[in-house]
Amino acid sequence: MSRVNEADRFDEEHLLPIALEVFGSVPFPVTTEYVPIKKASRSKTTTLARRLYFDSYYSFVMTGFFEGLHYGHYPRRCDICKKYFLMTSAARQKYCTGYAPFKLKGKAITCRKYAARINRKELAAGNPVIRIYKNRCSVLRMERKRGTVTEEFAATALDLAKERMQQAKEDTEYANSQYESDMSREKLYTEVDKQLK
Repeated sequence: MSRVNEADRFDEEHLLPIALEVFGSVPFPVTTEYVPIKKASRSKTTTLARRLYFDSYYSFVMTGFFEGLHYGHYPRRCDICKKYFLMTSAARQKYCTGYAPFKLKGKAITCRKYAARINRKELAAGNPVIRIYKNRCSVLRMERKRGTVTEEFAATALDLAKERMQQAKEDTEYANSQYESDMSREKLYTEVDKQLK
């Protein structure tokens, strides 16, 4: 899946066409049923669960891959160990959390830590969630300095921007779909106006 780096953005919209081109339209039959199960072994209440049955191992692997893609777990090749791993956030991670093929002072070290030691650390600039947040905060501080917004307005807007950034870090789907729009000047300021009324 080395072609994954061709995607403009790491989201379902941009990765799905590449995945379909790589894997083609080979069918992988799956039977689905919905069953009630207990939330925990001692629980008295039940919840609805989806049970999948696969005709082949290939069907199992392909379903897992496309389900992962749908939920924001995108494949990426680690720049250090060259193994594939699944990204679980909107950041364009370059390194996996597995062990590097090199040792540091005779001890095993993770790829991420090894990259940091050789000055190839992942920077916030590579994380679109952080970059958008920092840009918005910078503009807000500048407007507060110029007096185009009040201190109270700027403080409220900065708090709201931080909330949205934290939500995007925890929720990949939100980060890939709504976050950038919610952090736009127009939407953020409209929401702050509502809060301050």
